[in-house]
Amino acid sequence: MYTQLLIDYLAAHQRLPYIKDTQVIKEVFERNRLKITDELLDFQLRYAGYFHKFPPHSFVYGLLHKHSEHLPALDLDFDDDNPRRVLITCMDCHPLHARALDARGVYYKDYAAVAENFTKYLMQRALFWRETQTQQWQNIHLAAHVQQAIREEQNGKIEEFMLPQVSDKYSQIYHIRELMIKVEPEQIIAWKVRGSKPQLFYFSL
Repeated sequence: MYTQLLIDYLAAHQRLPYIKDTQVIKEVFERNRLKITDELLDFQLRYAGYFHKFPPHSFVYGLLHKHSEHLPALDLDFDDDNPRRVLITCMDCHPLHARALDARGVYYKDYAAVAENFTKYLMQRALFWRETQTQQWQNIHLAAHVQQAIREEQNGKIEEFMLPQVSDKYSQIYHIRELMIKVEPEQIIAWKVRGSKPQLFYFSL
């Protein structure tokens, strides 16, 4: 589901030339004996060519590229160790940073599912992008006992602060005053407005 926030986010970012000929895309899948699903085709047409950076690394979205740094040109890179869940690389980035989609469009980071689809993942990025336009945020470390308390209170004290539009079964985003929390199966990440004191929130858990 496209939102105005996502539209604004994409409009503010450069898009490199990308492959949008559906026949070319389908032929590449057929050559690799893979099924091109609506979800995968939609991803290529909607998002290929956009990118983000975590210096010194860059992440260019797309299943296939005319020119790429780490992926084969005009071909797919995929992991088929599990025939029931073939993962297709969806970004031209260093192999150390595995980014992939399965046939249903579920987005994987380092072989772990982190979003029900790439649109949901980008909506999360768009949310953080919007917040940084008006305030300075900094990543903060959450002690193990704080992380445990957050997990225990997800259906209690903090439930009202969840943002359903950018949350799904793989990750939940909470915006609690000057604190933002992203809960994933393997980790909890938090950010606070620079200069604020979120410790007051911790003591209330």
